Amino acid sequence: MTTTAHGARILVVDDERPLLAALVTALESMGYEAIGELKQSDGLSRILSWQPDAAIFDLNMPGMNGVELTAKALEIMPDLPVILLTGFGTIDSSVQAMRAGAFDYLTKPFDLNTVDLTLHKALDHHEQKRRFRLLAEATGRVGEFEGIVGQSPAIKKVLDSVQAVADTASTVLITGESGTGKEVIAHAVHTVGARREKPFITVDCATIPDTLIESELFGHAKGAFTGAHKDRAGYVEAAADGTVFLDEIGEIPLGMQKKLLRFLEEKTFVRVGETRRRTAQVRIVAATNRDLVSEVQAGRFREDLYYRLKVIEICIPPLRERAEDIPLLLEWYLTRLNRKLNRKISGISPAAIKLLCSYQWPGNVRELVNLLEHVMTFHNPETLDVKHLPGGLQTLTAALPSRTFSELKEQVLEEVGRSYFQSLLNHFQGNITKVADYAGVNRRHIHRLLHAWGIDPSSFRNN
Repeated sequence: MTTTAHGARILVVDDERPLLAALVTALESMGYEAIGELKQSDGLSRILSWQPDAAIFDLNMPGMNGVELTAKALEIMPDLPVILLTGFGTIDSSVQAMRAGAFDYLTKPFDLNTVDLTLHKALDHHEQKRRFRLLAEATGRVGEFEGIVGQSPAIKKVLDSVQAVADTASTVLITGESGTGKEVIAHAVHTVGARREKPFITVDCATIPDTLIESELFGHAKGAFTGAHKDRAGYVEAAADGTVFLDEIGEIPLGMQKKLLRFLEEKTFVRVGETRRRTAQVRIVAATNRDLVSEVQAGRFREDLYYRLKVIEICIPPLRERAEDIPLLLEWYLTRLNRKLNRKISGISPAAIKLLCSYQWPGNVRELVNLLEHVMTFHNPETLDVKHLPGGLQTLTAALPSRTFSELKEQVLEEVGRSYFQSLLNHFQGNITKVADYAGVNRRHIHRLLHAWGIDPSSFRNN
């Protein structure tokens, strides 16, 4: 089923036969495949049998009006974009249509060019939702975005945010630790949205010298500085209505922050060495692993720029907070690295997966991929096992035994218990509940033991 203008299926329901026939004929002349129905019940049946890409309903029909018809249509096909036709171009009509779930509404007498334009927007919206749903339904992974893999609630929340902001023009700030995949999410925002056919340009603010970042972003005129041998457009012009991703935004100097703020507010800029003010409708997506609130308080980052960037914020969780996604990540990257390294490793042993899930991954997904590539470079077994992992990881096996605390003998408790629970506290960052679940011991009992040993669980929270 296509959602382009040519061949897209449009269902029209209107109780006025002349108008219905005229609209169907007009849609067919525009390249659509159109079917008209006089009765609302026939229109609902047609949705089931024909699966249209969009629908146009008359708002004012006897019996079941367009609002009620829209609600029933969306029960059958939730993603169906519906356009309502009304002879009363009032705010009430618009509100009524939107509350029913309609994509848009048009007033009679309608202009065919407006109908075509509205349909294009509706179909584009429908296609974006379809694409995102297919990506997200692939076992919860967005494989096309190279690494956003998982089924955890934390990563699904991120993907929901991507879908929500993709079709807006708002500035997006992506925050998260190093290695969590901020650029991947930025690319997802661009790819899922209406700008996907436009350029996506990444600017690593941390690697550009302070003296050159203005020229890199906004361009320069010939002779503006030593080495400026010709006019040069900056990234905001080169993006041409696309997206500029400003990675590590917290690294740009204060003087440049003011100019960036003005661009975000006015969409205007001046090339270095010029006085002419230019415009660009590029979308800005920024990312940082810094705490910008602390940077603002320290005077290193402008507060007004911070709030202008944070129109919409997407926070990417660290890998340790979505450990349930690690087996999926390992499977995904094992397949990719097999191709890259010419390996035929069929899988990873349960013991190795358990060990890797226990690790805290301070470098997040990037560290996981690098470690897996390192292991696969030096080993090519049928199945990767614990013995193939770096020695530092193998020591976790002793620190996290599979037996429960209750199985330890009294004489072993004094010798091993303290170090055992210290290792668990370190692993779970002082979370008593997680320690208790893993060890199979009552939380109150753990508290009593820690008190007797003089161990403060809060001291492990930042380990």
